[in-house]
Amino acid sequence: MSDGPILVRLRRNQSGSQWGFTMQGGYDQGSCLYIQKVNPKSIAYKSGLRVGDGIIRIGNTPAQYLNHPDAKMEIIRAGNELDFVVQRNVVDLGQGDHVDAQLSHHVTESSQSTVEEESTAYRGYTNPNVQSRSFKILQQSLNYSEASGSV
Repeated sequence: MSDGPILVRLRRNQSGSQWGFTMQGGYDQGSCLYIQKVNPKSIAYKSGLRVGDGIIRIGNTPAQYLNHPDAKMEIIRAGNELDFVVQRNVVDLGQGDHVDAQLSHHVTESSQSTVEEESTAYRGYTNPNVQSRSFKILQQSLNYSEASGSV
């Protein structure tokens, strides 16, 4: 392992652009979160993310106790500005998938995933007043609870 944690900042202009990495592990898998694959020439590669990096933080969220699905949600929630704090060479994928004993007990294949976001073919005008369906549902439920609470 290297001396200390490293901040890796990933930035993209459009949400349709893939980050270009595969993450594996998670608290629910009995393994630390780590970078299993980095595509050459990808945003992740150009930003300095490397295979074997152990993920310490995703944005402002500590990754030590994050389940794999929760880690994916943190990455998606980051939007187009994704920051990782990583520890180099936590996982040695060239030596039979060895995971640093200090951070993990074992690695399972089922814990591997690539964070994929829906891409759209349309790249024209984007309406700034458009809200996601999830946000609309949340807003409606908040308005409903406020209305029923004031009666």
